[in-house]
Amino acid sequence: MFEFDKLSVSKLYVAPSVERVVEFSPPGIDMQNIAKVLSLAVEARCNSVDVYDGYVQVGGRTNFRLTYLDKEGTPKGVDYNADFTVRVDGEFGADDNVNCIIKVVESDVQAGETLSLSAVLEVSASAQRRDEIEALTDAEQCYKTTKSILLPTFIASKTAIAPFDDEQEVGGEVASVLGLNTNCSVKRAEAIDGGVLAAANILALVTYVEGGEIKQREFRMDIEEELNLDGVQEGDSICVQANVKSAKIILQGVTDDNVIRVEGEVQFKVQAFRCAEIDIVDDLFTLANEVAVTRESRSYVCFDGCGFFSERVGGTAVLGDNRAAVIDISAVPYARCYTSKAYVDEDGKLIVEGIVNADIIYTDENGYNSVRTEVPFALSIASAKPFSQTVKVCCGVESITASAKREREIEIELKLGVEVCGYSEITAEYISAVELGDEKPQNKSALSLYIANGGDELLDLCKALTAMPEDIMAQNPTLQFPLKEGERVVYFRSIQAAC
Repeated sequence: MFEFDKLSVSKLYVAPSVERVVEFSPPGIDMQNIAKVLSLAVEARCNSVDVYDGYVQVGGRTNFRLTYLDKEGTPKGVDYNADFTVRVDGEFGADDNVNCIIKVVESDVQAGETLSLSAVLEVSASAQRRDEIEALTDAEQCYKTTKSILLPTFIASKTAIAPFDDEQEVGGEVASVLGLNTNCSVKRAEAIDGGVLAAANILALVTYVEGGEIKQREFRMDIEEELNLDGVQEGDSICVQANVKSAKIILQGVTDDNVIRVEGEVQFKVQAFRCAEIDIVDDLFTLANEVAVTRESRSYVCFDGCGFFSERVGGTAVLGDNRAAVIDISAVPYARCYTSKAYVDEDGKLIVEGIVNADIIYTDENGYNSVRTEVPFALSIASAKPFSQTVKVCCGVESITASAKREREIEIELKLGVEVCGYSEITAEYISAVELGDEKPQNKSALSLYIANGGDELLDLCKALTAMPEDIMAQNPTLQFPLKEGERVVYFRSIQAAC
């Protein structure tokens, strides 16, 4: 008589972020040969995530790229890697599908008696876990009403590698490469039947020495990949993370006419979600018996999808009076964006606040010098498609330029790629149990009058009058639901005369 089905649901859990300080002192460094540090570029990536009951163990690698002047005034560049592990405590289960994001919050270099490199990492872990509810989906031999509920479902995930490459003619001889800094911004994520279309933009900044001068080349590369993913349908919501897995510089060409070639790989991690609409029984009624129903409700976070924007910001770095005036800008070997706040305002616009950290190498009367600058930004972004009330935002640097504005002022212009992921909270209310009770006393009166409460539906009338809906509507064809407060409904019964 009553049919219950087990419905699968995905629950999103986000653990509190953890900060991890990575410190590294390279062995065998001749500190007497380091006259001045010009730049420290830091990247961090996740290599492994092991899930246990109550926590996840994250393994990763931090890459430090140091640019400095030796005691002869010659620019040099060195590259170091430091592996790390970090534990993120939370309500994790061993079977959870866990995703981890690592951001570089701060970095520093101390060049005293030893060389000390450090970075502060923010490690965030979230999990998709399977939940199950048992709900009444059908009922026979009774009058029932139905409704639709939304249930978030995790469809599938996949990690894929996509190559990128580009080259530029230098028109001279590259004496040494000082560093390579890369940023990756997702530009598109779209579900297709059986897969995902993903696109990203890669910014690679190559800093090198040519003719005794520090110079820089900017490479901007676009890649698009079609990833097969079973179970995905057009219209599903797609979440994409894209990170530069590896990158290298290859010098080609002939003497005095070099070619700089940048090659690397981007790692895409895609996740597909669907907010499925399920029909269930909302309420029921029988003439013969009392019916007791048990109702339950569950709240879930539904992933709505991602949007992608490009925004321009700018700022000015002001040098102290104790510094010599800027003559020329040589390179911006490092630039990273950190988002501090993101929300949707009362007008429906996305507000994003954050800071871009950048190292700027320039020349003054004493030769090469550098400054690390912070460019705060506040973006107000409008969209034709409304933003979700809960958003998570990731910003990346798509391009950066610096120019000497005045003697001690450097003007910085940036283009930021903004990835916005939206989330909504939904509540599923359902009948989890039905108990058929005692027989109802039959109403033998020839006439019944019901005075409605505001908002009453047909099922409320059936229960009050102990009558089937088709009989009530046959006598009251003009009724419109929901009923108004005080509205009167008259119902006649056919009474058979006693013999």
